[in-house]
Amino acid sequence: MQTERTWSGSFKWHLEQVPWLLLHMRALAESTLAAQDTAAVRVSGSSEKARLPFHINPADDADLLYATLVIFGREVAEKIGGSSPKPLRTRMWTGRDEPQGLPVCTPQEAMGLSAEICRWLIACTHQIAHDGTLNDAPESLIELIRDMRQRYPETEPKFKAYRPDLTCPMCKESTIAPVFDAKGLAGYECDVCEASWDRDGAPVEQIEIRERDSP
Repeated sequence: MQTERTWSGSFKWHLEQVPWLLLHMRALAESTLAAQDTAAVRVSGSSEKARLPFHINPADDADLLYATLVIFGREVAEKIGGSSPKPLRTRMWTGRDEPQGLPVCTPQEAMGLSAEICRWLIACTHQIAHDGTLNDAPESLIELIRDMRQRYPETEPKFKAYRPDLTCPMCKESTIAPVFDAKGLAGYECDVCEASWDRDGAPVEQIEIRERDSP
């Protein structure tokens, strides 16, 4: 069973990936559009160029991630009350009933809009962890972020020089490092999401550091 510290660390780490994902996906979508313009061919008997069909997965994925983030943020704002970030109320592509994705913006603007929402959600982590009425919405958001990271692994460089045979069950990264104390192995900690385990592999909020016995 996850402790609040373990869950909060995982939640925070995943939210911190969102702005970088959106920056990368929108930049990729723009480069794909540029390639379409370059590849356009002239229509016989016309001075116009025929464009390729507009179907760009990175743009669609960016809209899905941002819309999910906004919908979740609005639900959190409704539950906890108080002030909430402006991007939760404006600057989005809206359908008939709910947000559908990012507004017309640059990749840098997409990053900035999502970063403002994510910073606020991270500040609300304690309330989110203890609000049972959100049901599985937080976990669904985390799963979507994981899925997007798998689709776009080049979003950020990954450093995996720890224990490649061990994968963190929280953030799914191979960044688990052993923690030693005066008596030897004290436990394990993930350098990415800071989840911790004791010597037997049981989740703990804090690794117990033992001192050497007095002679």
